Amino acid sequence: MKATRPAEDKLLQKFRKLPEDRKSEVLDFMDFLTRRKPPKLTEGDAYAASLEALRFKIREKGSLIAGKGKNQVIRKLRTTRKTLWKDDYADRFGQQ
Repeated sequence: MKATRPAEDKLLQKFRKLPEDRKSEVLDFMDFLTRRKPPKLTEGDAYAASLEALRFKIREKGSLIAGKGKNQVIRKLRTTRKTLWKDDYADRFGQQ
């Protein structure tokens, strides 16, 4: 297994330290969680999930706060927005 994010790396390190019998229990539980159907979302739940996903992507890309000045924050916001657009939409649909 290979981690793609720092949090995943931390989980993998903890997993590797477990005794072999516990590893199989953890893997069985993870399999159970992936097979479980998530509850139906209401319109508000879907909006909140999308908003939280967007916030996570912004934090992951380096946040919005680049410096103390208003212009620095605006410049960072524009750069982050362009990066998210490129990663999530433009590359997938052949747009620039």
